[in-house]
Amino acid sequence: MAISYTYQYRLRDRYGVDVVSLAVLADTSPGFSKQQILELFNVIDWMIQLPSSLNEAFLNTIYAIEEDKNMPYINTAERVGLEKGRHEGELIGIQKGRVEGRMEGRLETMRETALGLLELKFGELPDWATQMINQADATKLDAWTRGVLTAESLEALLGKH
Repeated sequence: MAISYTYQYRLRDRYGVDVVSLAVLADTSPGFSKQQILELFNVIDWMIQLPSSLNEAFLNTIYAIEEDKNMPYINTAERVGLEKGRHEGELIGIQKGRVEGRMEGRLETMRETALGLLELKFGELPDWATQMINQADATKLDAWTRGVLTAESLEALLGKH
């Protein structure tokens, strides 16, 4: 057990009982898998609230283990932060999807309106006119919808084909 003093670091839980450093456990217990050590880290992190004076030393020890063992540890604060970030990202994605869906729906309605008004005024539309309407952006569709009442011809309104 001499290796425990190599780190010069001991934790005490809230009842004053020594807790073995996982650095020691990782070094002296080759039978433990990486997953078992990470799970034990999580249990200890969940059970012990370190005084702020020990937080920096504890994190430095963890970072040294991570570097030495190439085994990242995610503590409670990091885990909560990651989950919160994921949740916020999902909400932003959902909101963005709704906005895009509304814009697409509005554009489709504008196309249908323009096609309907042009057909009422000029009769059956040629393929080129339908294609122009289906490829137009909101600004062009709005201009064509407003201009249909005063346009003398389909070509004059949409531009010569």
